[in-house]
Amino acid sequence: MNAFGIPLLSLCFVAGACAAGPDQATAPAAGDTTSDCGRISVFDVAPRSQDLYRAKLLNIDGELAGPTGAKSFRVKPGKRVLQVAELIDSEQFNDVQLRQRDMRSDPYKDLVVDVQPGTTYLLAARLVPARRNYITDGSYWEPVIYQQNSEPCH
Repeated sequence: MNAFGIPLLSLCFVAGACAAGPDQATAPAAGDTTSDCGRISVFDVAPRSQDLYRAKLLNIDGELAGPTGAKSFRVKPGKRVLQVAELIDSEQFNDVQLRQRDMRSDPYKDLVVDVQPGTTYLLAARLVPARRNYITDGSYWEPVIYQQNSEPCH
């Protein structure tokens, strides 16, 4: 379930963006209650009141995460390295900060997630208020998993 009480898989289908990512696991047979995969979701339901904003998942274990616009990525269980870009709302920055943000040489960060079977992980970019003025070194944000949901991965 997400923050709105809607099952994440339902959101995935409503958004029309369920996509298989690298290391995709095979779907369980009909009636099989075990799950041999997990999901990383970038569906934007992150609570802004907690300084959480949209994130873009670029790579999973060094491979492209999936098609542009995908919101959910199926992965095998185990440690996964996610390469993430922040999509923090531009109104959070002044004009100088926006220019600095656009000029950063390495706008991506890695996040290691130990994916458990049958679990969906919600990914976001956290704005770090105490580091808000540190745009050029990138310390103004961090990639985070802000919620985990148990649900079958088919």
